[in-house]
Amino acid sequence: MQMFAVGPGTVGVIAVGPMAVGVLGVGQHATGFIAIGQIATGFFALGQVSTGVVAVGQLARGLFVVGQLAIGLAAIGQIALGVLWTGGIGVGAVRGFGLVYGLFPREALGSAQGWLRWYGNRLRNIPDDRPAPIPMPAWRIAVALFGTAAIATAWWFIAGRAMAGILWAAD
Repeated sequence: MQMFAVGPGTVGVIAVGPMAVGVLGVGQHATGFIAIGQIATGFFALGQVSTGVVAVGQLARGLFVVGQLAIGLAAIGQIALGVLWTGGIGVGAVRGFGLVYGLFPREALGSAQGWLRWYGNRLRNIPDDRPAPIPMPAWRIAVALFGTAAIATAWWFIAGRAMAGILWAAD
């Protein structure tokens, strides 16, 4: 493997070219730990169609993504679909900022944080008042769990299978 590789289909530590593959890949269809290009695939991917653990681009997919059309476990974008958290405009299990529909409301998360704080203080023998529960309706819990499962399934078919080659070697 070369240290610096330039040209089409090059493989090197630092590779530049249309089909560059390396630790740092720069090109139209770049692949690498850090990939920059139109179709970037890598741990850190920056490009129009980017796939990576951290992906930034117009059509970004991965774990932590930012883009116009983003799908990930945590997503920020104009149209974002986040399995766990979403910011911008979109749908996620928990909503962040913007026009996001969160399947689990903030009141439920605040109630859960209060219970965890109370339980932690109880374990450390710190006197604390038990928080007043704010129950969610049973139908809301079922809809939120079903919606989160649907988003997770969509994420797996759109991004998760593409991430398999990035996170671990194929069998």
